[in-house]
Amino acid sequence: MSTPVVTPVVAPVVPLHVLGTDVDIRVGGDDPDPLASTLRTRWHLCLRDTDAPAAEEPPAVVEAALRRTDDPDRPGPTPPARFSTVVTDADERRLLQRVTQAVTYAAIGARSGELLMLHAAALAHPGTGATAAFVAPGNTGKTTLCRTHGPGRAYVTDETVGVRRDGTVTPYPKPLSTRRADWLGVKDEQAPGDLGLRGPGVQPWLAGIVLLRRDGTRTGPAEVEELDLLDAVLAITPESSAFMTTEAPLQWLSDVLGRTGGALRVTYSEVSELADLVEEICGRASPW
Repeated sequence: MSTPVVTPVVAPVVPLHVLGTDVDIRVGGDDPDPLASTLRTRWHLCLRDTDAPAAEEPPAVVEAALRRTDDPDRPGPTPPARFSTVVTDADERRLLQRVTQAVTYAAIGARSGELLMLHAAALAHPGTGATAAFVAPGNTGKTTLCRTHGPGRAYVTDETVGVRRDGTVTPYPKPLSTRRADWLGVKDEQAPGDLGLRGPGVQPWLAGIVLLRRDGTRTGPAEVEELDLLDAVLAITPESSAFMTTEAPLQWLSDVLGRTGGALRVTYSEVSELADLVEEICGRASPW
């Protein structure tokens, strides 16, 4: 009797290029193909051309698995861990959110020391690449800004802006992480294309930095304040990633601020109030 041939199961991979680095999402768990298809749809602006020449460095890896919990012999979901790149969950909505977090951590880790990385949303002029970066902590309006003012412009990111030494910006057009009242504690990872957003068609470059301060109680137009260099540095550095791993980071940030006219702080109630500011920064000429 002949020995049956066992064909190895190959886990589907979703290949991404984010923040100028390659990240592979290796999909496992129960019925991985539909999950891989969902991830490709949500991450459509970040999908990597696998026919292009391979990068010198191997891609970072994120492992994602949707595993049901009705099998007592099967390990259950991995607990949330801020810097984990292995994500297992029984809830697909929560899994998609955690995958986004894991890809972000993997990309930041890969570019640590190479980019000035700001926790910011960014939109660019579709023809010139002039990019407005809006720096703010989480859950303070960055994604809403992209959804509101992104159509007709290039969507660069709603999460992390990576600036190179020459002022160019490495896009991270990830799924938009949107809060929903009916999804308690979980964000909806929405495909940019479903919201009328498209990625950059030309190389983005940094045209200006704005610090967002949302105040839902205020009335009237947004208040725009110019920050001096020290105040700008003190406000921006807490909203940066891997800042101290770069060479001369304070000098680098100071140079960026000097070239782009310094940082602005805008206090606003509704994101619609930011329309003129987005338009002005995306209309600037390059200082680089």
